[in-house]
Amino acid sequence: MKDRLTPRERFSLLLIDEIPDRVVTYPLITSHAAAIFGCSVAEYCTNGITLANAQIAAWRMYKHDAISIFTDVGLIAEAFGSKYAIRKNDIPILTEPCINDAAGIDTLTIPDPERDGRLPVYMKAIEYCYEAVGDIVPIIAYIPAPFTTAAQLRGISRFLMDTIRAPECAHRLLTLSVRAGEALIDACMNLGALPMLVDPLASCSVISPDTFTRFALPYIAGLIDFMHRYDLDTMLHICGETGFILKNIPDTQTDLFSFDRNKCSVTKAEIGDTIRLIGNINPEDMLFNSPQSIQDKVKETITEMKYTPKGFVIATGCEVPIAAPVENVKAFIESARKFGRY
Repeated sequence: MKDRLTPRERFSLLLIDEIPDRVVTYPLITSHAAAIFGCSVAEYCTNGITLANAQIAAWRMYKHDAISIFTDVGLIAEAFGSKYAIRKNDIPILTEPCINDAAGIDTLTIPDPERDGRLPVYMKAIEYCYEAVGDIVPIIAYIPAPFTTAAQLRGISRFLMDTIRAPECAHRLLTLSVRAGEALIDACMNLGALPMLVDPLASCSVISPDTFTRFALPYIAGLIDFMHRYDLDTMLHICGETGFILKNIPDTQTDLFSFDRNKCSVTKAEIGDTIRLIGNINPEDMLFNSPQSIQDKVKETITEMKYTPKGFVIATGCEVPIAAPVENVKAFIESARKFGRY
């Protein structure tokens, strides 16, 4: 059945609490786009035009409902000065955090999105995508959230220890991370992108609920408050386990919450009355399962979540794996189109 709405129209109706023609369909296609376009992940992560062309190629192949501008969670930290290894066929990985001690915090300056690190790659990719297809499909720019950025500035293990042994230093890094996030959000929005905060290290797969409420939640809420000043509906993605902090998610003031390993029924019952939900097909299934299995799981999830009171987006719980078979992603899209009609 042919769609009656464009992806942009469909997404816009969701954001004003109107029922679209079908469920918004949004597998989190990031570096998987490099495989579709035929470029290395290294080039995808370092060249804005390549990133944009890869995303557009993936969108033209799959016709999902939003384009994702994202490389890796170290984007802001690298612009501050942390060092990353650029790998040919995988995303960059942290090799040298830029903060060794508390004194180093005072040396940091807020990165310029037009100049520092790989932030200009983001800017070029957003600009290119928006000019090419922005009138048809939303361009979503993933913004590393403060907790994840601070951990990339200090080193993950050392930052987690700081939350216990040197909380004042942790809070100083988090405050800087908020300011850097604001600068990046501002720049992305000026080019036509919708920001989505991504905070994988704030999940209960990594930290306790208490650490989340003390060190992650206030800074997520601060960035979301910044975005709300633009009268913008906000999106928050936390992969991994978030069942133990679901009750805290409304305190972030996010308008949409993208979840990963939680049970749909529990997430819907806990926060579905107040927050639009995005989720949550297992990314590993996209890599290893059969197309029929994926179709069945998408159907099951849509059946359970389609009438979530505030609205629902069928998505993967985290990024589609780089090597996911094309047939599996197509199965996801086809099942969502078939069973997601309102």
